[in-house]
Amino acid sequence: MNALGNLWYNEDAGVGYYINAGRFAYTAEKGRTSVRFADGEVATRSKTLLFPSDPGPRPRSEVTVPPKDTSNTTSYAALFGAIAQILASTVAIIVVATKL
Repeated sequence: MNALGNLWYNEDAGVGYYINAGRFAYTAEKGRTSVRFADGEVATRSKTLLFPSDPGPRPRSEVTVPPKDTSNTTSYAALFGAIAQILASTVAIIVVATKL
Protein backbone atom coordinates (compact mmCIF):
# COMPACT_ATOMS: atom_id res chain seq x y z
CA MET A 1 0.00 0.00 0.00
CA ASN A 2 1.34 3.39 -0.92
CA ALA A 3 1.34 6.22 1.57
CA LEU A 4 0.79 9.75 0.35
CA GLY A 5 2.98 11.22 3.02
CA ASN A 6 3.31 12.03 6.67
CA LEU A 7 1.53 14.78 8.56
CA TRP A 8 2.35 16.33 11.88
CA TYR A 9 0.06 15.22 14.68
CA ASN A 10 -2.70 17.74 15.35
CA GLU A 11 -4.29 17.28 18.78
CA ASP A 12 -7.61 18.82 17.67
CA ALA A 13 -7.91 16.86 14.41
CA GLY A 14 -9.95 13.72 13.82
CA VAL A 15 -9.57 11.01 11.21
CA GLY A 16 -11.32 13.18 8.62
CA TYR A 17 -8.57 15.78 8.80
CA TYR A 18 -5.90 13.25 7.84
CA ILE A 19 -8.04 11.63 5.16
CA ASN A 20 -8.90 14.99 3.57
CA ALA A 21 -5.22 15.85 3.46
CA GLY A 22 -4.67 12.90 1.13
CA ARG A 23 -8.18 12.61 -0.38
CA PHE A 24 -10.01 9.37 -1.09
CA ALA A 25 -9.30 7.51 -4.31
CA TYR A 26 -12.36 6.38 -6.27
CA THR A 27 -11.56 2.82 -5.21
CA ALA A 28 -11.39 3.66 -1.48
CA GLU A 29 -13.54 1.69 0.97
CA LYS A 30 -14.33 4.71 3.16
CA GLY A 31 -16.36 2.77 5.71
CA ARG A 32 -13.40 0.54 6.57
CA THR A 33 -11.00 3.37 7.46
CA SER A 34 -8.81 2.30 10.37
CA VAL A 35 -6.22 3.83 12.65
CA ARG A 36 -3.17 1.86 13.79
CA PHE A 37 -1.80 3.32 16.99
CA ALA A 38 1.86 3.32 18.01
CA ASP A 39 1.23 0.52 20.54
CA GLY A 40 -0.09 -1.80 17.76
CA GLU A 41 -3.78 -1.42 18.60
CA VAL A 42 -6.09 -0.95 15.60
CA ALA A 43 -9.45 0.85 15.64
CA THR A 44 -11.81 0.82 12.64
CA ARG A 45 -14.45 3.37 11.68
CA SER A 46 -17.98 2.18 12.53
CA LYS A 47 -21.59 3.34 12.34
CA THR A 48 -24.06 3.23 15.21
CA LEU A 49 -27.65 4.18 14.39
CA LEU A 50 -26.53 6.01 11.25
CA PHE A 51 -23.93 8.07 13.11
CA PRO A 52 -20.30 7.37 12.22
CA SER A 53 -17.84 6.72 15.00
CA ASP A 54 -14.31 7.66 14.01
CA PRO A 55 -11.32 6.49 16.02
CA GLY A 56 -9.27 9.39 17.35
CA PRO A 57 -5.65 9.34 16.14
CA ARG A 58 -2.83 9.78 18.65
CA PRO A 59 0.79 10.74 18.07
CA ARG A 60 2.60 8.34 15.64
CA SER A 61 -0.70 6.81 14.46
CA GLU A 62 -1.19 5.55 10.92
CA VAL A 63 -4.51 6.13 9.12
CA THR A 64 -5.33 3.48 6.51
CA VAL A 65 -8.13 3.42 3.93
CA PRO A 66 -8.22 0.04 2.17
CA PRO A 67 -9.25 -0.32 -1.49
CA LYS A 68 -12.65 -1.67 -2.52
CA ASP A 69 -12.93 -5.21 -3.83
CA THR A 70 -13.36 -4.52 -7.55
CA SER A 71 -13.30 -8.17 -8.58
CA ASN A 72 -17.06 -8.57 -8.10
CA THR A 73 -18.66 -5.57 -9.78
CA THR A 74 -22.26 -5.28 -10.98
CA SER A 75 -22.94 -3.94 -14.44
CA TYR A 76 -26.12 -1.91 -13.94
CA ALA A 77 -26.58 -1.41 -17.68
CA ALA A 78 -26.60 -5.17 -18.24
CA LEU A 79 -28.93 -5.69 -15.27
CA PHE A 80 -31.45 -3.10 -16.49
CA GLY A 81 -31.21 -4.52 -20.02
CA ALA A 82 -32.01 -8.02 -18.76
CA ILE A 83 -34.97 -6.75 -16.71
CA ALA A 84 -36.31 -4.82 -19.72
CA GLN A 85 -36.00 -7.92 -21.90
CA ILE A 86 -37.90 -10.04 -19.36
CA LEU A 87 -40.66 -7.43 -19.09
CA ALA A 88 -40.95 -7.13 -22.89
CA SER A 89 -41.17 -10.92 -23.24
CA THR A 90 -43.84 -11.10 -20.53
CA VAL A 91 -45.91 -8.38 -22.20
CA ALA A 92 -45.59 -10.15 -25.57
CA ILE A 93 -46.77 -13.46 -24.06
CA ILE A 94 -49.75 -11.73 -22.39
CA VAL A 95 -50.73 -10.00 -25.66
CA VAL A 96 -50.52 -13.26 -27.65
CA ALA A 97 -52.41 -15.19 -24.96
CA THR A 98 -55.29 -12.65 -24.89
CA LYS A 99 -55.61 -12.74 -28.71
CA LEU A 100 -56.24 -16.52 -28.69
